[in-house]
Amino acid sequence: MDKRDLCRLFRERLRALLARSEGGMARFARETGVDRSALSQFLDPDIDRLPRAETLRAIASAKGVTIDWLLGLTNAPEGGQAIAPSVEIETAIWEDGGSPLDHWRREALGAKLRYAPSTLPDMLRLPSVMAYELDGPRAAARLEHGALVFDDALLGDLDVEIAMPRQRLEAFAAGAGIWGDLPAETRRAQLAVMAERAAAAYPRLRLHLYDGRRTFSAPYTVFGLTRAALYLGGAYLVLTATEQVRAFARHFDGLIREAVVEARDAPDALAALAAGLADAAAPNASQNPADRL
Repeated sequence: MDKRDLCRLFRERLRALLARSEGGMARFARETGVDRSALSQFLDPDIDRLPRAETLRAIASAKGVTIDWLLGLTNAPEGGQAIAPSVEIETAIWEDGGSPLDHWRREALGAKLRYAPSTLPDMLRLPSVMAYELDGPRAAARLEHGALVFDDALLGDLDVEIAMPRQRLEAFAAGAGIWGDLPAETRRAQLAVMAERAAAAYPRLRLHLYDGRRTFSAPYTVFGLTRAALYLGGAYLVLTATEQVRAFARHFDGLIREAVVEARDAPDALAALAAGLADAAAPNASQNPADRL
């Protein structure tokens, strides 16, 4: 879910709570411990701002609703569900174009990074492909911020394992779905770079491909055993409790066990997809109108 949608749903739920609360905003602020200026910002349709975990917990506890209801994840406000102090919501891209991922990756140097990407893996993605996929007002800032493709020095300090469905790469090669307007030559170059870097960085970086028809995973990253970040689209649900992080690590290990293309074979699979695009383009490039008569 996009961050703007999360903010809109939260605004609607917050307005509903205020409408049925006696005493207006002043009393609501006293009961929840959230100051009026913060409440005004949360209610402003021109400000896409989500409260921190402790603020969500305070509102939910004071007004007898659940965190899920406040965030629009359920239509049932009752239940008394609480959010643990070890759970936070973090904006995916900061105003300066940076991302908390950059910070978390630096923190994880020397530890294992388990990564189930939402599209193509960040560290293997060309800037032109990232610009195409972002296609938003913060794309330029994100590109300028760097950390798009990991250099050899950074990869040398990381143990990176990536798991994704092979069908996503096949769809990318075919220009299907969100990649429908991405030129074939760009797609070919992207696959070739992925093949080269996956081969050169192995075994520091290992790409596993599973069958998306049999196995599913939401996009997330596990940073060592200290943090797991589940991508919501515009925001991350961040977990830091040891058992929660270990649960995500176990789930990721299950994805690897389901792999139909092992990490050592992934570069060849990527190179084959790139070669298929080159072969498909070759006849078209050599043809002229007379040839087709």
